[in-house]
Parts: sequence; structure tokens; C-alpha cells
Amino acid sequence: MENVYPKPAMWQKNVSFGCECQPSWFAFHLGLPLVVFLLLLAWLEVFGLDMALSQWLFRLEGGVTHWPLRNAWWTDTLIHSGGRNLVIFLGLAVIAGLIDSYFSATMRPFRRGLWYLLASVVTTLVLVRIGKNLSHISCPWDLTDFGGKFAYSSLLEPLALGAEFGQCFPGGHSSGGFAWIALYYFALACVPRLRWRGFALGLGMGLVFAMGQELRGAHFLSHDLTSLAIAWSVASLLYYVIFIRAARPSSRETLSLGIGKYQ
Repeated sequence: MENVYPKPAMWQKNVSFGCECQPSWFAFHLGLPLVVFLLLLAWLEVFGLDMALSQWLFRLEGGVTHWPLRNAWWTDTLIHSGGRNLVIFLGLAVIAGLIDSYFSATMRPFRRGLWYLLASVVTTLVLVRIGKNLSHISCPWDLTDFGGKFAYSSLLEPLALGAEFGQCFPGGHSSGGFAWIALYYFALACVPRLRWRGFALGLGMGLVFAMGQELRGAHFLSHDLTSLAIAWSVASLLYYVIFIRAARPSSRETLSLGIGKYQ
């Protein structure tokens, strides 16, 4: 029976990853996104838009001494708890696919892509967790402006007097969604025509998770924006290491090819 599954791009002879490892690739996939991220972060910081947006959402919900949507079914149970379970399910699905790739001829061509996807998601979550442990930023629901007990400190300000380390930056829950933006590169390597669907899925999950947490008073916009930047940077760097750099001939191979031209 003919195999109906598409052959991964990395197995196709007419696909070259080496041609992508030019400065322009880094400029477009890493440099430009990071510049946009830093500009947006500066914009939020300089004009106090983090607090302004949260105050607007708080008033919109009718908040006085607490966030009305903090324990709402659709923000807490559906988006927060349900979203966490969805991320766990997707992670288990990738692991199952990896295990299957060692026994199934159909899945074997996708093994490197699945290892990449798992590594990118896990690395993103670990880095965000480390960032939260080192951060002094409090969650909106812990601030006096929203019924909490701590004063507000922006990203670049020191911890307010009497405040505790908030450990709320970057956004942890949204990172569980944004981490799957690595599906863009997974598809680019394995099924290129689906890469934008992978991008939309990861970005969409992250945005839904971020909005749910911001409506609960769990995070500011900059927290989730930073999680997105971490997820994209990790996905891009690992794609370069696992696919582009790995596809480049070694210096010895390059020398042999050069010598061969003159034999």
C-alpha cells in the first residue's frame, strides 16, 4: 500500500536548510521580533499602559475590592484549569508520537521534529519558571489598586517598601500556550504547507490563556508579551541548532567537496 503521509521536508532532497543560515535569517526570525518586543515593552513601561489596561479591565468587570472574574467558571475552570490540562495532553501526545517513531515506519521520519517540538516547549516553560522565581513583580490582584496589600512596582522600578517578591513575571499560564508556537518550525521542517496553521495554533492558545489570566487579575500585558518573546526566541534558536546547523556540512566535508571539484 502506498504511503499517503507526506514525506517530511527534511527528508526531501530538494529542500535545503543550509541556505537559510544567513544573517538575513537571524535578522528576520530573531532580530526583528526582539526589536518589536523591546519597543512594545518600552511603550508599556514609559506610558504606564500595564496599569492603565488592568484598571480599565477591573472597572469593566465592576471590580471594587477584588477581581469579579477571578473565580468565574470560564476564566478559572475553562481557560486556566482546562488550558493547563490541554497543554499536558499535547505534551503527552508528542511523547507518544516520539515513542511510536521508534516502532512505526510512518512516524519515524517525524522523530527529529518531535524531539525539537518537545525540547522547545519544555525549554520555554523552564525559562519562564526561572524568570518568575527571580522576579519581584507582583500580580495585579495582589496590588492595593485592586484590593490587594502591595504597592505597584513597574518592570524597571525596585521592589516597593514592604512588598514581597511577587514572582509573577513573565506570565506562566500564557507561556504554556505560546510555547506551542514552535509548531510553526515543526511544520516548516516536516510539512511546510501547514506551518502557518501551526503558528496560528500556538499564538492563538497563548493569546486566549493570556486574556483569561489578565481578566482574572493574574497578570499584566507585559508579563504575557514577555512569555511570547521567550517562546519565539527559544523556538527559533532550537530550529537553527537542530535543523539548519545540523544540515550544514562539517568543515572536513566542505574541504573534501572543495578538493573534489579539482580532481
